[in-house]
Amino acid sequence: MKEKGLTRGTVGIDEMGITPQYMDQLTSALPDVKFVRCFSLFERVRSVKTPGEIEILQKAARITERAIDAALKIAAEGVTEREMLRELNASLAHDDAAPVVGCIGFGNRSAMINVQPSDRKLKRGDLIRFDVGGRYKNYRSDMSRGASLGDPAPKIAKYYRAVEKGVLRSYDIIKPGLKVSKLFEEIVDTVRKEGIPHFARSHVGHGIGVDGYDPPNISESSADVLEENMVICVETPYYELGFAGLQVEDMVRVTSDGAASLMSLPTALRIL
Repeated sequence: MKEKGLTRGTVGIDEMGITPQYMDQLTSALPDVKFVRCFSLFERVRSVKTPGEIEILQKAARITERAIDAALKIAAEGVTEREMLRELNASLAHDDAAPVVGCIGFGNRSAMINVQPSDRKLKRGDLIRFDVGGRYKNYRSDMSRGASLGDPAPKIAKYYRAVEKGVLRSYDIIKPGLKVSKLFEEIVDTVRKEGIPHFARSHVGHGIGVDGYDPPNISESSADVLEENMVICVETPYYELGFAGLQVEDMVRVTSDGAASLMSLPTALRIL
């Protein structure tokens, strides 16, 4: 800052990215600079992506989808959640992405919200829930898919279709100018009408970029409005302890007149 002549005036700083000790050193070295906390401003600016950022996010999504495919290639009776996570992480690393989120749960363990893979072995008829993501060139991916080893139970099939329909509904209505609270309302109502009448959520998605949770937060109380080139994750998780966790999550770009998926994997429950 001294080399650039920035020794006076007001400077915005991301207070979330600096320790108090370094902040003390900074203010001591530049006593005539007024530092203003600007994390929320930077976060707001980051919510609308540049073409270059969208390209990286698209690549991050593809890398993560390939990792899900790699994990499912070993799906067979007796395979553990931990072994499946190992395949997922190896695929991410092979594509120069760092694993960040690795929630993989089988059967009723899938109902644990942030399930950490265990030595639970896959059995015929089990649901497999993925809520996974990585970091590629400093940008995040975050997505969810489901699979079943053999035919799923009728309730699993019905409930999975309901959460899937909620995500698909978002593609019909996303566009610049749409109130985020309206998007929340439409998604939740769709899941309820499609088969889970008691479906309740505090949010059904979030922005994504260098952070896994960029604005906007897709909630009922949000005052945000969608803008062109926002990239958001639309998700409809449903967790019922003793039964299962069902979740579909897509990475979606807001276009000039609608929505474009960054995904290539189908949203439907995959039968293995």
